[in-house]
Amino acid sequence: MWAQGSITGTVRDSSGAVLPGVTVEAASPALIEKVRSGVTDGQGVYRIVDLRPGPYTVTFTLQGFNTFRRTGIELRAEFTATVDAELMLGTVEETITVSGEAPLVDTRSARAQTQYAAETLQALPGTGRLSTLISVLPGAVLNNEGDRASGNLSDRSQTRCAIHGAPNAQPVIDGMNTEMAASNTGVFVWNQINFQEVVAETSGIGADRDTGGIQLNMIPRDGGNTYSGILQLAYSGPDLQSNNIGDELIARGLSGSTRGLASIKKFYDVSGGVGGPIRQDRLWFFGGARRSVTQQYAAGIYWNRHTQPASLLYDPDLSRPAHSDDSYRDYSLRLTAQATEKHKVVVGGSFQANCNCVYALFRPQGGPLVTPEAATEHAYEPDYNVTTTWTYPATNRLLVMASGGVNHISQTNRRGAGVDENSIQITEQSLDLKYGAAYGATLGGSSYSTIPRTQYHQQFSVTYVPGSHSFKTGVNIRTVKTGNNDKYGRDLFMANRAILYTFQNQRPVSLQLLATPHHFEEVAHDVAVYAQDQWTIRRATLNLGLRFNDVDMSSPELTLAPGFFVGERVVPAAEHIPHWRNLSPRVGAAYDLFGDGRTAIKGSIGRYPDVIRVSPANPANQFSLTTNRTWNDTLLGAGDPRSGNFRPDCELLNPVANGECGAWSDQNFGRPRRSTRNAPDALEGFNDQFHNWQASVSFQHELLQGLALNVGYFRTWYGGFQVTENQAVPASAYDAYCITAPTDRRLPGGGGNQICGLFDVNPAYFGRVDTVVTQASNYGEQTQVYDGIDITLNGRFGQGGQFSGGVSMGRTVTDNCLLNDNASLANLPTAGTNPNSAFLNVAALPATSTVPRNSQFCHVTPPWSSGTQVKFLAVYPLPWDFEASGIFQNSPGIPITASYVVTNAMVRQALGRNFAACPSQAVATCNATVRTELVPPNTMFEPRLTQVDLRFSRLFRLGGTARVRGTFDVYNVFNASSVLSMTPTYGPAWLNAAQVLSARLLRVGAQLDF
Repeated sequence: MWAQGSITGTVRDSSGAVLPGVTVEAASPALIEKVRSGVTDGQGVYRIVDLRPGPYTVTFTLQGFNTFRRTGIELRAEFTATVDAELMLGTVEETITVSGEAPLVDTRSARAQTQYAAETLQALPGTGRLSTLISVLPGAVLNNEGDRASGNLSDRSQTRCAIHGAPNAQPVIDGMNTEMAASNTGVFVWNQINFQEVVAETSGIGADRDTGGIQLNMIPRDGGNTYSGILQLAYSGPDLQSNNIGDELIARGLSGSTRGLASIKKFYDVSGGVGGPIRQDRLWFFGGARRSVTQQYAAGIYWNRHTQPASLLYDPDLSRPAHSDDSYRDYSLRLTAQATEKHKVVVGGSFQANCNCVYALFRPQGGPLVTPEAATEHAYEPDYNVTTTWTYPATNRLLVMASGGVNHISQTNRRGAGVDENSIQITEQSLDLKYGAAYGATLGGSSYSTIPRTQYHQQFSVTYVPGSHSFKTGVNIRTVKTGNNDKYGRDLFMANRAILYTFQNQRPVSLQLLATPHHFEEVAHDVAVYAQDQWTIRRATLNLGLRFNDVDMSSPELTLAPGFFVGERVVPAAEHIPHWRNLSPRVGAAYDLFGDGRTAIKGSIGRYPDVIRVSPANPANQFSLTTNRTWNDTLLGAGDPRSGNFRPDCELLNPVANGECGAWSDQNFGRPRRSTRNAPDALEGFNDQFHNWQASVSFQHELLQGLALNVGYFRTWYGGFQVTENQAVPASAYDAYCITAPTDRRLPGGGGNQICGLFDVNPAYFGRVDTVVTQASNYGEQTQVYDGIDITLNGRFGQGGQFSGGVSMGRTVTDNCLLNDNASLANLPTAGTNPNSAFLNVAALPATSTVPRNSQFCHVTPPWSSGTQVKFLAVYPLPWDFEASGIFQNSPGIPITASYVVTNAMVRQALGRNFAACPSQAVATCNATVRTELVPPNTMFEPRLTQVDLRFSRLFRLGGTARVRGTFDVYNVFNASSVLSMTPTYGPAWLNAAQVLSARLLRVGAQLDF
């Protein structure tokens, strides 16, 4: 039942009286056991569960009545098909056979979902890749528009999306959520060849799932009693692409040399699979393999003409535009064994070796742009996912299931081309650009190191189906192990020389010291028990569920090796980091409005705690990992040879101001004292964990045979937010100031306005850090609420024709004004490490910005247009085995932000002193800066994006079951040039385009089926 459908209905006689004791058999070639059966209860109701998607024939038999058979039922995954029957009295053995269309409306389940058969996805531009779903699912929103990629060719966006304000999509295989920390950016790529159907669950998620949001339930191919196979080939290149870099984009910072430059540098995708019987009706197999390479240009990002140590400045080499380099390899095998009449065992595995070899090039939103040498090479190997399931239908009413699985990813970050251990990472504030190298103080995505992650699943469930009920109870156990300090944690140069520079207009303004080498280890145990019942009472079906989970994390004692700026550190072992207990109700109802199975009214509400994969309180990450200090490279004067030498002439390990450097921003750096600690309510409690509630009400109606309408209202709201408070600095120790925004017609109101709510700590408290993490509710109310409406159509017509899509309108209103009265308070990020990521899946302001604490920035109500999109797909068969298909998307443009670099000179008079970070309050000259924002978040946007992709194909029959389909795809038919990322720093480069929607692209391919 973790990935299967069911068939249910009521059996009556010719008078309308219900018939108990009728034997109902569902037969399909999709079942290795061939037939599953059930018996009607006292209400004449039957239900057959655990059915794989595919064609079914349902047969009803009862002594004294004619046998009734219903054919032509195409069952989809996770769909409850209603098949009623009327038996006639008969004195002779006679079978009545009726065929009909498969139902489009599920009148029994409160869950909202959209099924995509492999044949549908293969018929669309994109050849069935999972990332295609984001283009066709109304309401689905990319985490980052940079993942939109060239011609839907990138695999980085497979699960980097969300819907209805909920958490990110989760990949589900055999009922197990296989998502892991930092694994949704092309780390593990699902091979489309291996799946016969994908179901996108979007609301009404049941108690058997660990979280809400989109559940991408991928139904694997099992093989069958006949041999079959598939081979897909796809190719595109720069000679098959048009040009969309016009004068408007040239005016937005793109070089004239970019005009005519194709977005795609290289692309090919080869995949294939074969399946069939090893032994008829006993053992099936399906094996698949895939090799893919994608390289695409970033139109506004270039290699640095200079190299270190000869120069520490950035000068773009316009003849060398940056490009990504993603490669993927997959080898998969799945075995299905009918061990005995009632025992079925399935074992499957996918083994991969992948590389995002120019990482983060298309992920600048919320962070600086990255030059290619500064973009690390992320290699993922070994990289595998293995699952095993056992199914035992003990009786017609009792089903027992068990499963287990393991996911493993070893991520190794390597230096980019031209980067060595002495290269320095430099951020140029005026361009919001990072170059030279890319590293940081923490393990994972920000240092040259390796981090292994392993996740284990164990699941057991029992389903009892007496007829009107389908009761299921089960246990889910998930264990996650991360890190190996002895093997990977002792590299002195994992962050090169452990120092970072920040420049403003090619002049040093600050530096950062790192506490590396750094590593962490931790283990998470998440145990959940649940019960749910689908109870049909005449036309109404109640979906009642309750889930309890206990998640507990711990970390061992570690000894971190000494580094350039820190000595050896002993990290104590820790328990319960965190330890949450949650009781989550999930209930819903579906009502067959007219009793004909064509119209349903549905409603659902459920609570979904966050899935803990990484500890927020590992002691290794709570010691001070960085400290900043101002740096004036010209302080010593023009006559001094050290002046302007781009070297910090000061004693870096001396925490007080000296030489060219200011004082440490964190006086705990390098000391055996934590800078961050957690209050008890931030780590333990009942129903206090970060969570969300999701509610929906929908109306579904089959307008015509093969055409259904769905209208739904969706609401998502969050609780359990946390904040940090620096208890070493009282609220009274901050001085408020305002700035005047530049006059610019592109800014809100033309600029020139006062922006207040900015604070600077009193110099006497500078560098004092004692941060406590606690519940935000201790200080006020923080809210995040999504409201939206979807109107969609889903239809089938002719021989293989399809239409699906509609309009989605919604917005997320956020409020964290509780921070305004206390500058010692800050939000704990809901995802990642960006301190301005206060709300989940809401575009955040840049991580280095100090956000004004005023009503314009703390309470944000985006316009409805910012969450309105139109998406649809169509597949249209043509004569002579031709076929046309297309995808239409119209979605909001990306948010516009304006980070403003505020110098000490701008605020010295307003503050009555220098910034606290300045080396001295007695000297007026100080090059300390603060970045703040001129535009409230999610209030200004680029023009809307419209993209049309088309496919034309022709089927060639080779004899027998073999056939070849040649494909010709055209992406971005109208050659749109929407900006996908830009420079957010206000100044001459503000709004300069860094990435645009790829120009019109042609792709050729072929698919062989037999």
